[in-house]
Amino acid sequence: MKTVMIRCQHYPRATLMGIRQFALRIVLLSFLIFANCSPGQAVAEVSHDIEAVTNLILVKELKILKLGIAIRKQTESRKLSRERRFSLYALANSSLTSIGAFMSGAGRLHYANMPKKAPNNLFENATIIRVIANGVGVGGVLLEASKDAIDARKDRLARVDPKSAAKDVEVLNGEIVQLMKERSALAAKLPETMHLQYQAEETFLADMQDAVLTEFRALYVDVKGKKARRKMQLFLTGTSNLVSGGGSLYSGIIVPHKYKSNPIKRVRYGGVGGITDIATGSLNILTPFAVTGADIATRRDAKAVLFRQLGAGDIGDLVRLKKQVADFQVQGDTILCSSTEIAARQKAAAAVIGILEKHKELNDQERKHALEKLVRRVLDSGVDSSGSFSKVVNGIGTTVGAYRYTRNAHRRFLATGRAGITYGIGNAIGVEEVIRDGVVRELRHYRAKGEHALVSQILDDELKLLDEAQLAIEKSGNATDR
Repeated sequence: MKTVMIRCQHYPRATLMGIRQFALRIVLLSFLIFANCSPGQAVAEVSHDIEAVTNLILVKELKILKLGIAIRKQTESRKLSRERRFSLYALANSSLTSIGAFMSGAGRLHYANMPKKAPNNLFENATIIRVIANGVGVGGVLLEASKDAIDARKDRLARVDPKSAAKDVEVLNGEIVQLMKERSALAAKLPETMHLQYQAEETFLADMQDAVLTEFRALYVDVKGKKARRKMQLFLTGTSNLVSGGGSLYSGIIVPHKYKSNPIKRVRYGGVGGITDIATGSLNILTPFAVTGADIATRRDAKAVLFRQLGAGDIGDLVRLKKQVADFQVQGDTILCSSTEIAARQKAAAAVIGILEKHKELNDQERKHALEKLVRRVLDSGVDSSGSFSKVVNGIGTTVGAYRYTRNAHRRFLATGRAGITYGIGNAIGVEEVIRDGVVRELRHYRAKGEHALVSQILDDELKLLDEAQLAIEKSGNATDR
C-alpha cells in the first residue's frame, strides 16, 4: 500500500484551519454516535446531569457544616444561664459557710478561757448552717444534672446532639463520595476541553468537602470536651459538698448527742469533720486539674470516634480553599450552567470561607486566653480560691484540736477557733469573688450583645447564611436530594 505524504506548508493557512475544524467535528461526531444521541442533545444532557450532581454535592457539604454549628449552638445558648445559676449556688454556699464558720470560730475564741461555759447549741447551730450550705451545693448539682439530662434528651429528639450529628455527617459524607464518583464518570463522557474544566471544579468540591469535615471534627470535639468538663465539674462539686456536709453533720451534731456522757470520745470523734474538710478542700483545689484532664481525655476519644466513622481524611486547608475560589471561577459558557447557578455557588463558597475564617478567629482568641482561664480555674478551685484553701486550714485546725489537744480544752478552743475564723474570712472573700465575677460576666455579655458579638449570635447568623446559600443553590438548578 502506497503512503501519500502531504506537506502542510504547501497549503494556505485558512485551508489548514478548515482541516483542523473538520477533524474536531469528526471526533465529536464519533463521540455522539457512540453515545447514540444527537450532537446538541448528548452534550447538553451530560452537562445538565453534572450540574445537578454538583449542586447536590454543595448542598450536602453545607449540611455538614450546619450540623457542626448546630451542636455548638446548643452548648453556647445554655452557657450564660448555667453560669448564672451556678453563681447563685456558689454565693449561697459561701455566704452560709462563712456565717457558720464565724459563729463557730468566734464562739470558741470567746470561751477559750472558760470552755465549760460554752453553750452547746451555739456550735450546733453553726454546724447546721454549714450543713445547709452543703445542702445547697448538693441540691444545685442535682438540679443542674437533671436539667442537663432533659436538655440532652431534647437534643437527641431534634438530632442536634453530637452522637446523632456524627451519624448524619457519616451518611452525608458517604453520599458525597458516591456523588463525586458519579460526577467523574459523567465528566469522562465529555470532550477533553470540557472534561478538564469539570476536573478543576471537582478539585474545588473536594477541597470544600475536606474543609467542612475538618470544621465539623473541630466543633464536635470541642462540644464533647465541654460536656465532659461540665460533668466532671458537677460530679466533683457534688461529691465535695456531700462529703463535707456529712462530716459536719456527724462531728457537729450526731457525735455530741451520741457521746454526751463521754467527753473524750465526743472530742476525738468530732475530729472527723476536720478530716473531711481537709479532704474536700484539697479536692476543690485539684478540681480544675481533674476537669481539664477529663476535657483532654474526652477530646482524644472523640477524635478516635470520628476517625472510625469518617476516616482520617485530608485536613481542610482554608488558605488552599480560598486560592481555589480565587483561581477557579465557574465558566459562564458552560452548557446549561446559568448565571444564577454561578452566583449561587459563589455565594455558598463565600459563606463557607467566611464562617471558617470567623471560627479560626474565635479559636485564636480562645487559645490566647487559655492560660488566663486555667489560672483562674486553679484559683477558683471549683467554687472560690479562698474558701478552698481556708477549708483545708480549718480542717487542719479542727483535726489538731481533736487529736492533739483532746484533754486540753483551752488549747483546743484556740486552735479550732482560729481555724474557724480563717475559714470564715476565706468564704467571705469567696462571696466577693462570686459577686465580682458575676458583675464582670454580665457587663461583658451586655456589651457583646449590643455589638452583636455573642458567640450564640454569631452562630445564629452563620446558620441563616448557610440556609440562604443552600436555598439559592436549590432554586438555581436541579439539586433534589436523593
